[in-house]
Amino acid sequence: MSWAQAILLARSLSRGWAGVRGAALKGAPISQVSPLALRGLHGSAATHSSDPSLVPRPPEPTRRPAKVQALHEELFGQAAGGEREKASFVKAVQDFTRHNVHRRGHVDFIYLALRKMRQYGVERDLAVYNLLLDIFPKEVFRPRNIIQRIFLHYPRQQECGIAVLEQMENHGVMPNQETEFLLIQIFGRKSYPMLKFLRMRLWFSRFKNVNPFPLPRDLPQDPVDLATLGLRHMEPDLSARVTTYQMPLANDSIGALDPNQPHIVGNRGDSRGVEPLLPHAAGPGLREECLG
Repeated sequence: MSWAQAILLARSLSRGWAGVRGAALKGAPISQVSPLALRGLHGSAATHSSDPSLVPRPPEPTRRPAKVQALHEELFGQAAGGEREKASFVKAVQDFTRHNVHRRGHVDFIYLALRKMRQYGVERDLAVYNLLLDIFPKEVFRPRNIIQRIFLHYPRQQECGIAVLEQMENHGVMPNQETEFLLIQIFGRKSYPMLKFLRMRLWFSRFKNVNPFPLPRDLPQDPVDLATLGLRHMEPDLSARVTTYQMPLANDSIGALDPNQPHIVGNRGDSRGVEPLLPHAAGPGLREECLG
């Protein structure tokens, strides 16, 4: 209720009570009181009930937000041959830097590119990560004084740079001197992305050869070779040997099982006639490949 409505309500109440009190002093019955005076007494309820600001409004129906296409999604369209490869990914990044000279929206584009890297098979390519860091404008986000160094200077851009380094760390990509030069040129030495880079360089070099069961970068596609790697990974004795045994299929002419013939433990057969010994066994996992 506003101040103007409160003043009008007070005036109507004073008029109503004045009329009723004057009639009472003269000895007149209450039925002879002027209706205008009685109307003033009920003005408060009428005003209070007619005030639209005090009446609760019904809740608005919740609307689901429409699925909006991400910014710069059209740059990551499929190639003409229908295959997603490194060349088309690099071309999309170069098109963004060519048509957007002032690099507006570069943070959203970098986040989108990080999500698309696995689809293009470039999530372990160091040159592609350096290409994404090169999108940032240079000499803009560097702190100029002690106050900017204490507080997080340009926090959204620094968080985006840390996200690039964290994805490199998750995929085991070691940054090089070009990465360091780009981070110094973009954020300066006294920044959180540079601190993340120093930690990665320290611990990656120390834990590079700590695994006693190293795996090749590109795993074989043969399930027998994958199972061999899995068994070597589980066996603590480094001098142990893995022997592969094979057994005939169920529909083969040989009915009896010869224990001297090779076979392998697994849950699926392969093209070479290797039959699984344990149909419902759940084996170990090697990187993205699952055995058993």
